[in-house]
Amino acid sequence: MSMSTGRPLALMAIAALGGAAGAGVGAAGSADAEAKAKAKPQAAATRAKARRKATARVRAVKIGAGAGWVPAEALGAELAPLTGTGAGGAAGGAASGGPPTATTPTITAPTTTTPLPNVPPTVQAVGVTLDDRGGYSARLSRPAVAAGAVVVQLINQGEDDHNLRVVPTDHDDATVDFPLTAAGANATRTLTLKPGTYRVFCTLTTPVNHEAAGMNATLKVSSAAS
Repeated sequence: MSMSTGRPLALMAIAALGGAAGAGVGAAGSADAEAKAKAKPQAAATRAKARRKATARVRAVKIGAGAGWVPAEALGAELAPLTGTGAGGAAGGAASGGPPTATTPTITAPTTTTPLPNVPPTVQAVGVTLDDRGGYSARLSRPAVAAGAVVVQLINQGEDDHNLRVVPTDHDDATVDFPLTAAGANATRTLTLKPGTYRVFCTLTTPVNHEAAGMNATLKVSSAAS
């Protein structure tokens, strides 16, 4: 075969081989694309199945006035009502199913009234001190009082027993006698005195007349406080 004839034949053979190789490559590429196209729906189906499986685990269930998430396996069991929930979610928290809101009860202390003390009305008082030490004397704690109730007290500061007589000198009021009172003791009486003048004295006469010896005094009673 001549050189000129052999070269065209070689080129034709190379072209034929290239076409076959290209056809093989094209077939392989088509098969790979077809495999990928089939794999995409399968992967999407797998992902969708996984999502459905995850969704089946839990779902929202309305309980009372709110909604809570519970496991899927517990949905078949009877659920106890939430404590503290009421109609419209008024008690037990907000409509979102939150924990009950604690409220502090209001305690009203009972009203007490303190009674006023029982204060007796003011009563006048006068003391008559009798003393026989160094002489006989009668001293008044005050020279005058107002008419009405008057507390009169005999105070014996002497060494002997003494008594006391209250006699009106300018009106017809009653005479009042105090009992014999030992040395260092007191005797008290409440008298109702009218306006006027009263002589108070000891009536004993042993060893001397006590009144005449100086154991006397004059009390004045006015119609108004003095």
